[in-house]
Amino acid sequence: MSFTEHLAGLDTAQLTRLLEQRPDVLVEPAPRSIRELGLRLDSVDSVHAALARIDADEAVVVQTVALGAETVADVANRLGGSPQQVRDVVDGLSARGLAWLSGDRIELPRRLAERFEAGLSRFRPLDQVGRQARVDELRIAVAGLGADPAGLKKPELINRLAALYNDPEVVARALAALPAAAREYLDLVRTTGFVDFGYRARSTGPVHVLVRAGLLVASAYLPAELPREVAAALLLGSRRALRGRPQLPVSADAPDTGRAGAEAALLALTTLLDEARHRPLAALKKGGVGTRERTRLATKIGLSEPALWIDVAAAAGLLSRTTAGYAPTAGYDAWRAETAVRRWAVAVVAWFGMEVTPTSRETEDGEVPPPEPLGSAGGLVRRALLRAGAEGRSLRAAAEEISWFCPLQPYDEAGLQRKLVAATREAELLGLVAGDRLSALGEHLLAAVDRSDPAEALVAAVADLLPDARTLLVLQSDLTALVSGQPSAAAAQLLAEAAVPESRGVAATWRFTPESVRSALDLGWTADTLRDELAAISGRPLPQPLDYLIADVGRRHGAVRVRGGRACITGSEAEIAEILATRSLRTLHLSRLAPTVLTSPFELDQVVDRLRKAGFMPMPEDAEGVTIVPDRTDGTDRASVRTVRPRRRVEAGELAARLLATPVAAEPGSPSFLQIAELAPQLDEAEVALLADALDHGDDVHIVYRNRAGNRSARIVRPEQLYGRWMVSWCHLRAAAREFTVSGIESVSVPVA
Repeated sequence: MSFTEHLAGLDTAQLTRLLEQRPDVLVEPAPRSIRELGLRLDSVDSVHAALARIDADEAVVVQTVALGAETVADVANRLGGSPQQVRDVVDGLSARGLAWLSGDRIELPRRLAERFEAGLSRFRPLDQVGRQARVDELRIAVAGLGADPAGLKKPELINRLAALYNDPEVVARALAALPAAAREYLDLVRTTGFVDFGYRARSTGPVHVLVRAGLLVASAYLPAELPREVAAALLLGSRRALRGRPQLPVSADAPDTGRAGAEAALLALTTLLDEARHRPLAALKKGGVGTRERTRLATKIGLSEPALWIDVAAAAGLLSRTTAGYAPTAGYDAWRAETAVRRWAVAVVAWFGMEVTPTSRETEDGEVPPPEPLGSAGGLVRRALLRAGAEGRSLRAAAEEISWFCPLQPYDEAGLQRKLVAATREAELLGLVAGDRLSALGEHLLAAVDRSDPAEALVAAVADLLPDARTLLVLQSDLTALVSGQPSAAAAQLLAEAAVPESRGVAATWRFTPESVRSALDLGWTADTLRDELAAISGRPLPQPLDYLIADVGRRHGAVRVRGGRACITGSEAEIAEILATRSLRTLHLSRLAPTVLTSPFELDQVVDRLRKAGFMPMPEDAEGVTIVPDRTDGTDRASVRTVRPRRRVEAGELAARLLATPVAAEPGSPSFLQIAELAPQLDEAEVALLADALDHGDDVHIVYRNRAGNRSARIVRPEQLYGRWMVSWCHLRAAAREFTVSGIESVSVPVA
């Protein structure tokens, strides 16, 4: 039974449950037929996403089947378990579209089998190797594995040798008896498939030892071969037993809602983004926010773990690179005005789905600065740890058993411990973990992440646990403002424009100075509106010193005017006389045209800047005398910034009903579909459909591309035009337009949001 036939045989409820477990196919363009669904589920990216939830028992069953076992009984025999245990594991895999039963035979999707086969196809099975070997060479192999070959004919020797290879204990004993050089050479053969042709000239050496041990089979005319069964045994290694889910103890720590951590996380994230709006974060030439800038953030605004908040902000679509550095995106203002629970939900859902570990970004070549992309299995470990610790279980116990919950992680012991420690620390900072257990907020996150809209589901679940905190803003007579809690978007913007931060944290202190008030008036505030707004957000009249400061600056502000046209300065006669008498302004080469008018050969911006540094408070005007008020955004150019567009999702039940009512073969799509299908025969029907739909509708797709030099890269692109055999696309990786040869595209999938 093929994968398509298996899917077509499911009823609506079964197919709906499968689709709910594989949400990557629940996006437009949705599969048009059962056949296309099978191709989408068997794509590289979809299989990779599904494997993120696989456990050790499932992994060893899949690998055993991929390496040659066929039936339930065969798998049970090789793993030392019962047929019912194997069936239970296969049922779990089948519910996610990772395996199915065809009678008593276990079937795997092609890409999944290739993933676990890991190059096994380069080796021939024993029955083929044995047919070309002589009887005495087969007897050497049988004897080397500890069995008696006496009296056995060639077919019997091959069968006996096959039984020995399928016995894990026999192969393990043979491997343990090998000298170090022979074991190292065997690993090399397993990796490369190459065996030295000249071994017959020597009676010693690793090949001779391996032949005598029965792990390589000699031949009369060919070099000794490693049978596929032995290669499979080497791949399986010691993970050849079913143990069942580890029983984790309930944490002894008291339950906690996580509210304090969540509120602190919102304060840190909002503080970072407010700072980035006021002053974009400095970007390294190679991209990312470097150590120096992160140290500045930690010192200036009291931000703990800046890398975490930078990565979370970028992943949530709130921070992006501009010409001036990293600054808030256009969607930040809407997010900033949302309720606390919605802002927190967006942030933690983004963090949960990230592949990188923000506070552990080290590589062999050093650190990759946030928020630059980085290939990492940190997210795999993070999600496995939190899921294992659900329902109040001990996180420390879950960490000790992480190899069962996350068997495909690639780290050594030290690296794995770093990722576990970092994941736990980050979860604590976000309010998801308290002590040795998940907080109530963390439990709700795990329940929501598998929903079609996890952020919305999380908001509905935790609205009562994370209400908006009351903010207290006290204006003091020493020209400071004490802010307790998280100020509103309007209050935060006003403070950023009219005051200077002195300390940050749960209780922040801002100071009003003549320069900061002048800066607010430069941005378009008037003295009256500034007074009114400060009184409104504090809920009480202004202290007299602050009122006097605003009045004094307002009285002087704009008394001097700088008119464009290189550059005309107007003001009262006394102000003009004072400007002419200021020694630091002599290099402006000022000329007095009238008692209240000066000119300078320098540009308007330069004259305004020099006057302000000299203590004056000028306002710029255009050539017609209209006051120039600067843009109150961060002033960065966002024209070249393009983000990955979210795709519309479909309901699992709706798609299941539609697919089961659709013929197995769907009609070809648009003209683009036919053109791409002709140019890219290496892509399957589902991949062609995705690429054609992206081209027709201006959507983003994830591609794996191999260039003419043979270098492979993975990137998200937005196809714009197809001409000849090339496709012009916007490349999000390079933030620029690029041309791709259609025949060089090796796979296509929907980008993960």
